[in-house]
Amino acid sequence: MTTIRTVSGRRQSEKKFVPVEKLFYEEMSIRQEDRILCGTMGSILDIKVKTPFRQGAKTYQKVQINEQVYDVITIDADRHVRLFWYLQKVGDVRDQRAENQTSD
Repeated sequence: MTTIRTVSGRRQSEKKFVPVEKLFYEEMSIRQEDRILCGTMGSILDIKVKTPFRQGAKTYQKVQINEQVYDVITIDADRHVRLFWYLQKVGDVRDQRAENQTSD
């Protein structure tokens, strides 16, 4: 996410999603244990995906799947072969575009 600035350089309250890279993924079924794990972290699990392992995966990153933006609750590594991403829905890219157009 990057901060949007006005013409005069002042920071606006909205942020814009800027993709850094793309990963292949497979949507996984959510087990009861997954929901409990995320619940103990104060989050609601909306989707769980599996991707190939990549070194720079961090929980502070945002993930976009189709037009939906997600916060990363946690990432579970499986022997440096693949990653399981536990994601919570935070917004829709179309909603962000509409907000940006109305604020101009």
